[in-house]
Amino acid sequence: MKSLIYFLIFPVCFYTQNIKSNLDDARLINCKKKCKIFSEELIDKKNNNSSTPSYMLGKPHYLKMFNISLKNRLKIYPFNEYDSIYIATPIFIKELEEPRNYIEGKYHNSVRMLTEDEKIELSDILFNYHKTYDLYRIVERNTIGCDCVQLKYPKIILLFKKAGQFKKYIAFPDDGWNRYDFTDEEYQNFDWSEEKENMILNMFKKDILPNQKKN
Repeated sequence: MKSLIYFLIFPVCFYTQNIKSNLDDARLINCKKKCKIFSEELIDKKNNNSSTPSYMLGKPHYLKMFNISLKNRLKIYPFNEYDSIYIATPIFIKELEEPRNYIEGKYHNSVRMLTEDEKIELSDILFNYHKTYDLYRIVERNTIGCDCVQLKYPKIILLFKKAGQFKKYIAFPDDGWNRYDFTDEEYQNFDWSEEKENMILNMFKKDILPNQKKN
């Protein structure tokens, strides 16, 4: 029985470790800027270092630190796991609060598949841009002013499809609501930050509903 449990657990552990190592390894090989800091970050993550290392003193920088090729970017999760990626604009349902399961069709106003050029740009933002020593998830932000339903919703939703069905979603801005259904290991592979959110929102600005653009 113990052997059976081991074989059931091992593939899951191997899978989640692979998610992180694929991106980390690709970044080490293709690092262009602040490579020493990134190497130290990986050591601290591996050792679960809770203290503040000396290289973290100062202002964190968000920039294009890596130059992972398109061919290799598409071999990294989630691009290597799903058949296609879609973008949806949300339907505002006034009564409901977070958390919401944005994979459900009742939240989709319009849905379209990303073009190849958009997948290329999205993978570049996700994997080649990084905020140095940013150890914290996006925290909840206070909204002051209009109590409008659209302020309580994300502006866009990314949907990941496999075998004809949407399997995962990530909606943003996150605003500290953890608007995704990826596991923690899978989510870490996005290397998420507010700067990265803003880049992606700008990339899809033509899809954002008109009454959300100024918020």
